Amino acid sequence: MLKWKIPEIGDIEEIQCIVGRTGAKGSDVSAVNIFLLREKYNIRIAIEEGFLFRSYTGNRLPGRNGIAFPLGDGDIEGAVERLENDRKERGHSVKYIFLTEEQKEWLAGYHRMEQEAFATDEGNTDYLYTAEHLALLSGKKNHKKKNRVLHFKRLYPEYELSFVCPENFHMLTKDIIAVEEEWFALQEERIDSSFVERLEIYDACKFFDKLGLFGAVMYIDEMPAAMTLASEISPGNFDIHFEKCYGEYADAGGFAMINQAFAEYLYEEYNAEWINREEDIGLPGLRRAKLSYHPDLMLGKYHSVIC
Repeated sequence: MLKWKIPEIGDIEEIQCIVGRTGAKGSDVSAVNIFLLREKYNIRIAIEEGFLFRSYTGNRLPGRNGIAFPLGDGDIEGAVERLENDRKERGHSVKYIFLTEEQKEWLAGYHRMEQEAFATDEGNTDYLYTAEHLALLSGKKNHKKKNRVLHFKRLYPEYELSFVCPENFHMLTKDIIAVEEEWFALQEERIDSSFVERLEIYDACKFFDKLGLFGAVMYIDEMPAAMTLASEISPGNFDIHFEKCYGEYADAGGFAMINQAFAEYLYEEYNAEWINREEDIGLPGLRRAKLSYHPDLMLGKYHSVIC
């Protein structure tokens, strides 16, 4: 049987190495998400013979309870066999989730399954944009977003941006938390997910350097007004974990401003190729916001019960 465990901060480097070699773009394989969401999605991992195995339980969202396809180099057939035998020996069904198109095709061939045996849920689809797209906001389709950025700059010409990295995080993470606190205080309806996300942001700031995070804080009159946090999933592929702006700054286009500025930073300083703004989990408002940036790639994820 596989030796499952709760993801720990000491596992991050090994997870990042395994995932990095795959060139993956999905938010679910982000080492940072695997760690930060460990309690929310009851994530368990096993790292054996160069492969990363993942299990998710206790989630009410469709397509998010089960096992993920093994990630790693080497004997993939042997890794799948070990994973499926583990499920059977423990008396669990073999239910795959977060399958990419390629992983779905592999399993269909391996188990001689029809394509109809695989399902997908729109709420689990990742929204991906080229870094150049978000950084430049060129062309007609991005006209409204670019105008929002220009409007913000006209209203707050003295705005300042500080980019957070492992070298300066001790100084700036307190301002990331300050933005979260202001945003949280202004929420009229505080749903459970807001409290959970708050703890995730605290965790991200606590382990900023060990998680290898990148971030930015925007200041107006020396007060933190917006923040964002991201990580590199694999070379050139970045994931936006959090993005917050509040009050009048949000109304004036603060989200568009920090989104564009941070994308430009990742594009110019870290050779970012793709930026993943994650899924919308079926929320109409979130879906509209992500679609308003005209994604360059919709990364669907499939699920299926093998036996």
